[in-house]
Amino acid sequence: MKQKKHSTEEIIRILLQADAGQPVPEVCREYNISEATFYRWKKKYGDMSLADAKRLKELEKENSELKKMLAEAISQCKKLVRPSLKKQAVEYVVEKSLCSERKACRIIGLRRSTRRYRSKPLADQKQQRHQRIIVLSWQHPRYGYRRIRALLEQEGWQVSRKQVQRIRRKEGLKVRPKPKKCPRRGGSTGLPTQATHRNHVWTWDFLFDRTENGGSLKMMTLLDEYTRQSLALRVERQMTSTQVLKVLWWAMMTYGIPAHIRSDNGPEFIAQKVQKWLKDNQIKTIYIDPGSPWQNGYIESFHSRFRDECLDREVLLNLREARVVIDDWRQHYNRERPHSRLGYRSPEAFIEAERNAILSLEVDQL
Repeated sequence: MKQKKHSTEEIIRILLQADAGQPVPEVCREYNISEATFYRWKKKYGDMSLADAKRLKELEKENSELKKMLAEAISQCKKLVRPSLKKQAVEYVVEKSLCSERKACRIIGLRRSTRRYRSKPLADQKQQRHQRIIVLSWQHPRYGYRRIRALLEQEGWQVSRKQVQRIRRKEGLKVRPKPKKCPRRGGSTGLPTQATHRNHVWTWDFLFDRTENGGSLKMMTLLDEYTRQSLALRVERQMTSTQVLKVLWWAMMTYGIPAHIRSDNGPEFIAQKVQKWLKDNQIKTIYIDPGSPWQNGYIESFHSRFRDECLDREVLLNLREARVVIDDWRQHYNRERPHSRLGYRSPEAFIEAERNAILSLEVDQL
Protein backbone atom coordinates (compact mmCIF):
# COMPACT_ATOMS: atom_id res chain seq x y z
CA MET A 1 0.00 0.00 0.00
CA LYS A 2 1.40 3.33 -1.05
CA GLN A 3 2.06 5.63 1.90
CA LYS A 4 0.17 8.93 1.87
CA LYS A 5 2.23 12.11 1.60
CA HIS A 6 1.18 14.67 4.21
CA SER A 7 1.22 18.36 3.54
CA THR A 8 2.83 20.84 5.90
CA GLU A 9 -0.61 21.99 7.17
CA GLU A 10 -1.67 18.37 7.92
CA ILE A 11 1.60 17.74 9.78
CA ILE A 12 1.05 20.78 11.99
CA ARG A 13 -2.58 19.67 12.73
CA ILE A 14 -1.32 16.22 13.80
CA LEU A 15 1.26 17.83 16.10
CA LEU A 16 -1.37 20.14 17.60
CA GLN A 17 -3.63 17.15 18.23
CA ALA A 18 -0.85 15.50 20.25
CA ASP A 19 -0.18 18.73 22.11
CA ALA A 20 -3.88 18.85 23.09
CA GLY A 21 -3.41 15.71 25.22
CA GLN A 22 -3.96 12.74 22.92
CA PRO A 23 -1.24 10.10 23.44
CA VAL A 24 1.38 9.94 20.71
CA PRO A 25 0.89 6.19 19.98
CA GLU A 26 -2.83 6.74 19.34
CA VAL A 27 -2.08 9.68 17.04
CA CYS A 28 0.42 7.59 15.13
CA ARG A 29 -2.06 4.68 14.70
CA GLU A 30 -4.80 7.06 13.61
CA TYR A 31 -2.72 8.60 10.83
CA ASN A 32 -0.73 5.46 10.05
CA ILE A 33 2.71 6.92 10.79
CA SER A 34 5.59 5.70 12.90
CA GLU A 35 6.63 7.35 16.14
CA ALA A 36 10.02 8.15 14.56
CA THR A 37 8.26 10.10 11.82
CA PHE A 38 6.13 11.90 14.42
CA TYR A 39 9.12 13.05 16.44
CA ARG A 40 11.00 14.05 13.27
CA TRP A 41 8.02 16.27 12.35
CA LYS A 42 7.89 17.63 15.85
CA LYS A 43 11.58 18.58 15.68
CA LYS A 44 11.11 20.30 12.33
CA TYR A 45 7.63 21.87 12.68
CA GLY A 46 7.03 21.87 16.43
CA ASP A 47 7.24 25.65 16.86
CA MET A 48 5.12 26.54 13.81
CA SER A 49 1.46 27.55 13.60
CA LEU A 50 -0.96 27.04 10.71
CA ALA A 51 -0.25 30.59 9.50
CA ASP A 52 3.44 29.81 9.48
CA ALA A 53 2.74 26.66 7.53
CA LYS A 54 0.85 28.60 4.87
CA ARG A 55 3.70 31.09 4.63
CA LEU A 56 6.23 28.24 4.32
CA LYS A 57 4.15 26.69 1.54
CA GLU A 58 4.18 29.95 -0.35
CA LEU A 59 7.94 30.25 0.10
CA GLU A 60 8.48 26.71 -1.13
CA LYS A 61 6.39 27.45 -4.22
CA GLU A 62 8.35 30.65 -4.86
CA ASN A 63 11.62 28.80 -4.31
CA SER A 64 10.56 26.17 -6.83
CA GLU A 65 9.86 28.85 -9.39
CA LEU A 66 13.21 30.48 -8.70
CA LYS A 67 14.98 27.15 -9.17
CA LYS A 68 13.32 26.75 -12.54
CA MET A 69 14.43 30.25 -13.50
CA LEU A 70 17.96 29.50 -12.31
CA ALA A 71 18.06 26.26 -14.29
CA GLU A 72 16.94 28.11 -17.43
CA ALA A 73 19.51 30.88 -16.83
CA ILE A 74 22.32 28.37 -16.27
CA SER A 75 21.41 26.43 -19.41
CA GLN A 76 21.71 29.66 -21.38
CA CYS A 77 24.87 30.85 -19.57
CA LYS A 78 26.74 27.64 -20.29
CA LYS A 79 26.56 28.54 -23.97
CA LEU A 80 28.36 31.84 -23.33
CA VAL A 81 32.00 32.14 -24.37
CA ARG A 82 32.97 35.79 -23.96
CA PRO A 83 33.89 36.77 -20.38
CA SER A 84 31.88 39.99 -20.68
CA LEU A 85 28.65 38.05 -21.33
CA LYS A 86 29.42 35.67 -18.48
CA LYS A 87 29.89 38.68 -16.17
CA GLN A 88 26.46 40.01 -17.20
CA ALA A 89 24.88 36.62 -16.52
CA VAL A 90 26.42 36.39 -13.03
CA GLU A 91 25.31 39.94 -12.21
CA TYR A 92 21.74 39.09 -13.31
CA VAL A 93 21.61 35.95 -11.18
CA VAL A 94 23.02 37.75 -8.11
CA GLU A 95 20.71 40.73 -8.61
CA LYS A 96 17.65 38.45 -8.73
CA SER A 97 18.92 36.67 -5.59
CA LEU A 98 18.74 33.33 -7.34
CA CYS A 99 21.96 32.18 -5.64
CA SER A 100 25.19 33.52 -4.17
CA GLU A 101 27.94 35.11 -6.23
CA ARG A 102 30.34 32.25 -5.48
CA LYS A 103 27.88 29.60 -6.66
CA ALA A 104 26.87 31.56 -9.75
CA CYS A 105 30.52 32.01 -10.80
CA ARG A 106 31.23 28.32 -10.25
CA ILE A 107 28.22 27.18 -12.29
CA ILE A 108 28.71 29.64 -15.15
CA GLY A 109 32.47 29.06 -15.25
CA LEU A 110 33.75 32.54 -14.40
CA ARG A 111 36.46 33.49 -11.93
CA ARG A 112 35.30 35.77 -9.15
CA SER A 113 38.33 38.01 -9.69
CA THR A 114 37.34 38.36 -13.35
CA ARG A 115 33.80 39.29 -12.39
CA ARG A 116 35.01 41.98 -9.96
CA TYR A 117 37.69 43.40 -12.28
CA ARG A 118 37.00 46.87 -13.62
CA SER A 119 39.23 47.79 -16.55
CA LYS A 120 40.67 51.26 -16.92
CA PRO A 121 39.71 53.39 -19.87
CA LEU A 122 41.51 51.93 -22.88
CA ALA A 123 42.69 55.25 -24.27
CA ASP A 124 44.36 56.29 -20.99
CA GLN A 125 45.97 52.89 -20.61
CA LYS A 126 47.42 52.98 -24.12
CA GLN A 127 48.76 56.49 -23.57
CA GLN A 128 50.40 55.51 -20.28
CA ARG A 129 51.99 52.45 -21.89
CA HIS A 130 53.21 54.57 -24.80
CA GLN A 131 54.82 57.08 -22.46
CA ARG A 132 56.38 54.31 -20.36
CA ILE A 133 58.04 52.80 -23.45
CA ILE A 134 59.53 56.21 -24.29
CA VAL A 135 60.80 56.75 -20.73
CA LEU A 136 62.44 53.30 -20.53
CA SER A 137 64.02 53.77 -23.95
CA TRP A 138 65.58 57.05 -22.85
CA GLN A 139 66.77 55.53 -19.56
CA HIS A 140 68.36 52.58 -21.38
CA PRO A 141 69.51 53.90 -24.77
CA ARG A 142 71.40 50.69 -25.65
CA TYR A 143 68.44 48.39 -24.92
CA GLY A 144 66.57 46.92 -27.88
CA TYR A 145 62.82 46.40 -28.07
CA ARG A 146 63.09 42.89 -26.58
CA ARG A 147 64.73 44.15 -23.37
CA ILE A 148 62.32 47.09 -23.13
CA ARG A 149 59.41 44.65 -23.42
CA ALA A 150 60.92 42.50 -20.65
CA LEU A 151 61.11 45.57 -18.36
CA LEU A 152 57.49 46.43 -19.15
CA GLU A 153 56.34 42.91 -18.30
CA GLN A 154 58.20 43.11 -14.98
CA GLU A 155 56.19 46.24 -14.23
CA GLY A 156 52.91 44.48 -15.08
CA TRP A 157 52.25 45.82 -18.58
CA GLN A 158 50.80 43.50 -21.21
CA VAL A 159 52.46 44.36 -24.50
CA SER A 160 53.82 42.45 -27.48
CA ARG A 161 57.27 42.80 -29.01
CA LYS A 162 55.80 44.21 -32.21
CA GLN A 163 53.95 46.93 -30.31
CA VAL A 164 57.15 48.02 -28.56
CA GLN A 165 59.07 47.88 -31.82
CA ARG A 166 56.41 49.93 -33.64
CA ILE A 167 56.27 52.64 -30.96
CA ARG A 168 60.06 52.91 -30.75
CA ARG A 169 60.33 53.18 -34.52
CA LYS A 170 57.63 55.85 -34.58
CA GLU A 171 59.42 57.88 -31.88
CA GLY A 172 62.83 57.44 -33.51
CA LEU A 173 64.22 55.42 -30.59
CA LYS A 174 65.87 52.60 -32.51
CA VAL A 175 69.28 51.53 -31.20
CA ARG A 176 72.04 52.58 -33.51
CA PRO A 177 74.12 49.64 -34.69
CA LYS A 178 77.60 49.43 -33.26
CA PRO A 179 80.25 50.56 -35.70
CA LYS A 180 82.35 47.70 -36.93
CA LYS A 181 85.81 47.76 -35.46
CA CYS A 182 88.59 47.53 -37.97
CA PRO A 183 91.25 45.23 -36.51
CA ARG A 184 94.59 46.91 -36.05
CA ARG A 185 97.23 45.38 -38.24
CA GLY A 186 100.94 45.91 -38.48
CA GLY A 187 102.48 46.64 -41.84
CA SER A 188 104.44 43.58 -42.92
CA THR A 189 107.71 44.39 -44.69
CA GLY A 190 108.48 40.78 -45.60
CA LEU A 191 106.59 37.93 -47.21
CA PRO A 192 105.46 34.86 -45.24
CA THR A 193 108.64 32.81 -45.11
CA GLN A 194 109.52 29.29 -43.97
CA ALA A 195 112.77 29.27 -41.97
CA THR A 196 115.61 27.44 -43.75
CA HIS A 197 118.55 28.24 -41.47
CA ARG A 198 119.42 29.68 -38.09
CA ASN A 199 118.45 33.35 -37.56
CA HIS A 200 116.35 33.27 -40.70
CA VAL A 201 112.95 33.75 -38.97
CA TRP A 202 112.34 34.57 -35.33
CA THR A 203 108.89 34.58 -33.76
CA TRP A 204 107.65 36.26 -30.60
CA ASP A 205 104.47 36.50 -28.56
CA PHE A 206 103.11 36.98 -25.04
CA LEU A 207 101.78 34.46 -22.54
CA PHE A 208 99.89 35.27 -19.33
CA ASP A 209 99.59 33.56 -15.96
CA ARG A 210 99.18 34.37 -12.25
CA THR A 211 101.07 33.82 -9.03
CA GLU A 212 99.47 32.01 -6.10
CA ASN A 213 98.30 35.29 -4.52
CA GLY A 214 96.64 36.39 -7.77
CA GLY A 215 99.36 38.65 -9.12
CA SER A 216 99.53 38.85 -12.92
CA LEU A 217 102.49 37.56 -14.91
CA LYS A 218 103.21 38.68 -18.46
CA MET A 219 105.81 36.59 -20.25
CA MET A 220 107.46 37.54 -23.52
CA THR A 221 108.66 34.52 -25.49
CA LEU A 222 111.13 34.69 -28.37
CA LEU A 223 111.88 31.62 -30.52
CA ASP A 224 114.04 30.71 -33.51
CA GLU A 225 111.72 28.89 -35.92
CA TYR A 226 114.50 26.82 -37.49
CA THR A 227 116.38 25.61 -34.41
CA ARG A 228 113.35 25.83 -32.03
CA GLN A 229 115.72 27.47 -29.55
CA SER A 230 114.16 29.66 -26.85
CA LEU A 231 116.03 32.94 -27.32
CA ALA A 232 114.29 34.83 -24.51
CA LEU A 233 111.64 34.23 -21.88
CA ARG A 234 111.16 37.50 -20.00
CA VAL A 235 108.75 37.63 -17.03
CA GLU A 236 107.26 40.92 -15.82
CA ARG A 237 104.04 42.26 -14.35
CA GLN A 238 103.55 44.54 -17.36
CA MET A 239 105.65 45.19 -20.45
CA THR A 240 105.86 48.26 -22.66
CA SER A 241 107.24 48.57 -26.18
CA THR A 242 110.50 49.94 -24.69
CA GLN A 243 110.96 46.80 -22.58
CA VAL A 244 110.16 44.66 -25.61
CA LEU A 245 112.96 46.35 -27.56
CA LYS A 246 115.40 45.85 -24.68
CA VAL A 247 114.70 42.11 -24.68
CA LEU A 248 115.04 41.95 -28.46
CA TRP A 249 118.32 43.91 -28.37
CA TRP A 250 119.76 41.53 -25.77
CA ALA A 251 118.76 38.49 -27.87
CA MET A 252 120.37 39.99 -30.98
CA MET A 253 123.59 40.70 -29.11
CA THR A 254 123.60 37.09 -27.85
CA TYR A 255 122.39 35.04 -30.83
CA GLY A 256 122.74 37.30 -33.88
CA ILE A 257 120.41 39.42 -36.01
CA PRO A 258 117.42 37.70 -37.68
CA ALA A 259 116.35 38.36 -41.25
CA HIS A 260 112.63 38.21 -40.40
CA ILE A 261 110.54 38.33 -37.25
CA ARG A 262 106.99 36.97 -37.10
CA SER A 263 104.28 38.07 -34.63
CA ASP A 264 100.59 38.71 -34.20
CA ASN A 265 99.06 42.20 -34.16
CA GLY A 266 99.47 42.88 -30.44
CA PRO A 267 99.88 46.55 -29.47
CA GLU A 268 103.48 46.00 -28.35
CA PHE A 269 104.45 44.53 -31.72
CA ILE A 270 102.70 47.00 -34.03
CA ALA A 271 103.79 50.08 -32.09
CA GLN A 272 105.44 52.65 -34.35
CA LYS A 273 108.47 52.71 -32.09
CA VAL A 274 109.00 48.96 -32.51
CA GLN A 275 108.40 48.99 -36.27
CA LYS A 276 110.84 51.89 -36.73
CA TRP A 277 113.50 50.14 -34.66
CA LEU A 278 113.15 46.93 -36.68
CA LYS A 279 113.32 48.88 -39.93
CA ASP A 280 116.45 50.71 -38.81
CA ASN A 281 118.09 47.35 -38.06
CA GLN A 282 116.98 45.95 -41.44
CA ILE A 283 114.74 43.27 -39.89
CA LYS A 284 111.68 42.48 -41.99
CA THR A 285 108.36 42.02 -40.15
CA ILE A 286 105.77 39.32 -40.85
CA TYR A 287 102.42 40.01 -39.16
CA ILE A 288 99.86 37.20 -39.15
CA ASP A 289 96.20 37.79 -39.99
CA PRO A 290 94.01 38.88 -37.03
CA GLY A 291 92.37 35.91 -35.33
CA SER A 292 94.66 33.39 -37.05
CA PRO A 293 97.01 32.03 -34.36
CA TRP A 294 97.77 28.94 -36.48
CA GLN A 295 99.81 31.18 -38.77
CA ASN A 296 102.22 31.54 -35.87
CA GLY A 297 102.20 27.85 -35.06
CA TYR A 298 105.82 27.54 -33.82
CA ILE A 299 105.34 29.93 -30.92
CA GLU A 300 101.87 28.53 -30.12
CA SER A 301 103.33 25.01 -29.92
CA PHE A 302 106.11 26.31 -27.66
CA HIS A 303 103.51 27.96 -25.39
CA SER A 304 101.62 24.67 -25.15
CA ARG A 305 104.76 22.81 -24.02
CA PHE A 306 105.75 25.65 -21.69
CA ARG A 307 102.40 25.72 -19.95
CA ASP A 308 102.05 21.93 -19.73
CA GLU A 309 105.56 21.20 -18.46
CA CYS A 310 106.20 24.26 -16.30
CA LEU A 311 103.35 26.66 -15.49
CA ASP A 312 100.73 23.98 -14.74
CA ARG A 313 103.15 21.99 -12.57
CA GLU A 314 104.70 24.77 -10.50
CA VAL A 315 103.22 26.95 -7.77
CA LEU A 316 104.65 30.43 -8.32
CA LEU A 317 104.56 32.39 -5.08
CA ASN A 318 105.79 35.73 -6.43
CA LEU A 319 107.46 37.42 -9.38
CA ARG A 320 110.99 36.69 -8.19
CA GLU A 321 110.33 32.98 -7.79
CA ALA A 322 108.56 32.90 -11.16
CA ARG A 323 111.63 34.32 -12.89
CA VAL A 324 113.90 31.70 -11.33
CA VAL A 325 111.62 28.74 -12.05
CA ILE A 326 110.87 29.82 -15.62
CA ASP A 327 114.52 30.49 -16.44
CA ASP A 328 115.47 27.02 -15.12
CA TRP A 329 112.85 25.45 -17.39
CA ARG A 330 114.13 27.48 -20.36
CA GLN A 331 117.67 26.20 -19.80
CA HIS A 332 116.32 22.65 -19.55
CA TYR A 333 114.32 23.14 -22.75
CA ASN A 334 117.32 24.40 -24.74
CA ARG A 335 119.92 21.96 -23.38
CA GLU A 336 118.17 18.69 -22.49
CA ARG A 337 114.59 18.39 -23.73
CA PRO A 338 114.43 16.25 -26.90
CA HIS A 339 112.41 17.81 -29.71
CA SER A 340 110.60 15.54 -32.18
CA ARG A 341 111.13 17.94 -35.11
CA LEU A 342 114.87 18.00 -34.40
CA GLY A 343 115.28 14.25 -34.49
CA TYR A 344 114.67 14.02 -30.74
CA ARG A 345 117.63 16.25 -30.01
CA SER A 346 117.64 19.36 -27.86
CA PRO A 347 117.87 22.72 -29.67
CA GLU A 348 121.49 23.26 -28.57
CA ALA A 349 122.43 19.73 -29.63
CA PHE A 350 120.80 20.38 -33.01
CA ILE A 351 122.71 23.66 -33.39
CA GLU A 352 125.96 21.91 -32.52
CA ALA A 353 125.28 19.17 -35.06
CA GLU A 354 124.51 21.79 -37.72
CA ARG A 355 127.74 23.63 -36.92
CA ASN A 356 129.80 20.44 -37.12
CA ALA A 357 128.18 19.52 -40.44
CA ILE A 358 129.07 22.92 -41.88
CA LEU A 359 132.67 22.65 -40.66
CA SER A 360 132.99 19.18 -42.14
CA LEU A 361 131.66 20.45 -45.47
CA GLU A 362 134.15 23.32 -45.48
CA VAL A 363 137.02 20.97 -44.65
CA ASP A 364 136.02 18.64 -47.47
CA GLN A 365 135.95 21.56 -49.90
CA LEU A 366 139.51 22.49 -48.90
